[in-house]
Amino acid sequence: MEVSTEPLHIKTNEIIAEKGDGQWYEPLFTDGRNNAGLICDKPGATNDDHYHPDFDEFWIVLKGELEFEIGDYPKVKASKGDMVMCPQGERHLIRTVGTESSVRLHLSKIGSNHDHKKPRSSEIKPFPNVSGPPNMVHSKLDFLIEQLGEPQWVTGVIDNPLNKANLVYDAPGFPHTAHWHPEFDEWWTILKGELTWNLGGNYPIYHVKAGDIIFCPRGLKHHILTQGTETSFRLAITDNENLHVFTADDEDAPPPRA
Repeated sequence: MEVSTEPLHIKTNEIIAEKGDGQWYEPLFTDGRNNAGLICDKPGATNDDHYHPDFDEFWIVLKGELEFEIGDYPKVKASKGDMVMCPQGERHLIRTVGTESSVRLHLSKIGSNHDHKKPRSSEIKPFPNVSGPPNMVHSKLDFLIEQLGEPQWVTGVIDNPLNKANLVYDAPGFPHTAHWHPEFDEWWTILKGELTWNLGGNYPIYHVKAGDIIFCPRGLKHHILTQGTETSFRLAITDNENLHVFTADDEDAPPPRA
């Protein structure tokens, strides 16, 4: 796949409804660093266990319930809205549990393979005793709200040489200052609530809701606003430099795309 030079509004709920239950994979897009796609599995299905020596793999559960074996840590049971990360070098096996099919959004390094194998230890080790990236193996929205409180806040979920992922919690009507990124494409997965993306120029205003993905090519100024009466959660994926350009009158900044 080629990196899109135009915005993308991907409605994963419509893809899931169209493809139905069963076992399938739907590639979505690439951002030049990662490939993103949807994986659907039937109850009881597992992936082929493997590990990646050179990147952290990341998933967001969109439907159903999944059990993750990450390295030699305790098993993780994740449901809709949960985020799970496997650090590089750690074996992972994913099993769909419960009575319905599962769907997960996966984020993998371009050119990755699944040939590296190693067994899971018989001795379980505790999760790392840290609260932030890159060791946040299992992130649950309810837990984060309990720890961080009411909006507005931003917390890191991934911070590694490939990606920075920030979870953004906003109250209705809270605006984010319009800005753009001259050197990378940004995209977001909506986990809760309804928002609008205003990209200016001749682009429409994008109305998005939980399950949607918005892809914004580099150079396009974007203004994000939470709509309605419900708070919103979105996961923002950028490169690890995460450079934001906020003003059009900065002499050292390139102008945004029209």
